[in-house]
Amino acid sequence: MDRNTRAAYDLPTNWQSQTFMPVLRAEGCAVYIGNRKLTSHVYTSALEKWNDQDARDYIEKRHGISAMTFERIYWPSLRFALKKMSPHRRATAVKTIHRHLPTQEKLYKQGRVAMSSRCPRCLECGETNAHIYCCLNQDALKQRKEHWVELWKQLHKGRTATVIEQTWRFHLQPLLAIPLGNSIIDGLPIAHGAVADLLQQAIHEQTTIGWDKLLLGMGTILWKSLQDLIDSSNPKAPQRSAIDWMNSSTHQLLKSSIRCWKHRNQMVHGSTRAEQRQIKLQKVRKQITEIYENPPKLANNYRSIFEIPLAHRLKMPLQAAEHWVSMISHQIKVTQHNLKMLLCQHKPMPTHFHTMRREARQQAKDRLLPTTPRKAHRREVQAANKAMRLKLYAPKPKQDKPTRPNSKRTRTSLPISVSSTATPKSTPHPHPCQHPP
Repeated sequence: MDRNTRAAYDLPTNWQSQTFMPVLRAEGCAVYIGNRKLTSHVYTSALEKWNDQDARDYIEKRHGISAMTFERIYWPSLRFALKKMSPHRRATAVKTIHRHLPTQEKLYKQGRVAMSSRCPRCLECGETNAHIYCCLNQDALKQRKEHWVELWKQLHKGRTATVIEQTWRFHLQPLLAIPLGNSIIDGLPIAHGAVADLLQQAIHEQTTIGWDKLLLGMGTILWKSLQDLIDSSNPKAPQRSAIDWMNSSTHQLLKSSIRCWKHRNQMVHGSTRAEQRQIKLQKVRKQITEIYENPPKLANNYRSIFEIPLAHRLKMPLQAAEHWVSMISHQIKVTQHNLKMLLCQHKPMPTHFHTMRREARQQAKDRLLPTTPRKAHRREVQAANKAMRLKLYAPKPKQDKPTRPNSKRTRTSLPISVSSTATPKSTPHPHPCQHPP
């Protein structure tokens, strides 16, 4: 950059290169990222460079890759494969690479599936991202074999080296639960010399990265170098370069991985709209039957589940059935929330006793503390107040009244004479049982 251009742009010092970079005279200045000159898409390239470190840290943490191993992966081929896909397939490929596919286990952890995390195809173990490529369901295994044959047809078209094909078959087929069997490739002689040394290095590096990562497009740089070495020694070398071969191979491996996920979705959700609707209706009817067999406890303000018989409920259309199941799920959540809030408002008696014991222990500790002047003064004031209250509200003693002499005349009581004509007291009638027989 000449002086006039530097003064015109007024760029910060850390943005200016301290080494020699070739710039055309008509350009005045040029933008470099590393040793690569940007001639188009400057904003996109600068944005990618800005977020490069964050993306690298995420990949290293997500896939357990060290910084040294990260440098040994041939990333341009993965970039080429992703660019060649449509936006929809690219999103699925990125989820496949980073293990973010909505598998049964992931949906179960997120609470979007209430049944279990088991694989809906084999029903033997949890459905993880790795289980998609090794499910033992017969239909899934048959489809994987067809995808495997199609993959090697495409790799044969790209003139893949025999030693590379032999190595990839040996390490990738067990990951897909495909038996090795007998192949013509396995009977060919093993490589020697420089090819054998480079092959051993490539196997070691790919083992460090992970052979399952190769299915996702993360291959070591040495595969490209090995293919280039074999092509250079071939008298009938192919027209394409080793870089083109690496790009094409990565693209085919990634497509094969996406096909496994696509076939899984077709088996679980159906391939046509009518099949998908029928499968959804069966699932909803199964949920309704489970609700009737194990009725949840709902609040009294909600309607009873059994106000409509099960036979009539199962005849509901898909949209109405899904709405009813979601409404019951919401009512269960509201009932549990209200019960939880009620329990928080009314604490149980053991909690109150625990609080009282804790306060009593704290008061006992406070009494054992040394008496400070402030505490002594407070106790004196309390004692004085107590004495004053006792004095004010003490009951008055009762005084004895003096006895006065009786000044009134006392009447003389005359004896009452009883006339003889008075009727004597009647004796009570004897009890019937006391009469003689």
